[in-house]
Amino acid sequence: MDKQKKLVHALSLPYPEPHWPHVSADHEQAILTLLIPLLQPIGNFRRDNVARSRGKGRAGNPKNNTRAEAMPEWMPEIYDRLTIGFNSTVRRLESLARSRKPAILSQAVGIEQPPHAVPDLSVVFVCRQALPNIMTSSMPLLLATSSPKTSRARLVELSTQSEAKLAQALNQPRLGVLGLEQDAAEFNTLVQFLEENIEAVEVIWLEHAASTPYLPVNVKTVETSPKPKLDSTTTVQKRKRTDAG
Repeated sequence: MDKQKKLVHALSLPYPEPHWPHVSADHEQAILTLLIPLLQPIGNFRRDNVARSRGKGRAGNPKNNTRAEAMPEWMPEIYDRLTIGFNSTVRRLESLARSRKPAILSQAVGIEQPPHAVPDLSVVFVCRQALPNIMTSSMPLLLATSSPKTSRARLVELSTQSEAKLAQALNQPRLGVLGLEQDAAEFNTLVQFLEENIEAVEVIWLEHAASTPYLPVNVKTVETSPKPKLDSTTTVQKRKRTDAG
């Protein structure tokens, strides 16, 4: 081994990283064709009825009407069957995963259980290129723990161009994550297409957790090159030349 290089050791998981299902360009275009018409009524309603915020005045008084006056009286029914954005979608998946815990693990004192079962999701769309990796890396595991494989939501990765089209359909600036609830008649055609063409996400070690043999710790070794050290004499000479100039 070269003397100029050194080995750095770090602990790594013994399991392979969950993979994201592949979505071809043709399938992505078909998804947009089916999904955008479902979202456009929400965007049209927002555009016609919801006033955009213009900030606050110097004294903290809103320039627009009060929040109660600016909010619409109703939204399209399909709006209640969506989880729009990263936070609402992740909260839904975490709630679903919590409801599937064994009873012995759900008896902890101080943990509030949801008053009623929340609906499962049938699809989760994610634009990985528009979000930091730390926000999207856990998505496959969240979907795997939220429901059994037979009824698991499809994880669909979209490009930034598709994300912009969906955001425009909803009349909002960005849309990194979008979830669709199960058993919504409006989504039947889209969900059927996805189930036929996009494979369900699979976390191998989670599926076989009860029968998986012991796996030793995986120590990852990376060969790196140390940064060259500047000679103190050379540094002094450079400073003198600079001062002289």
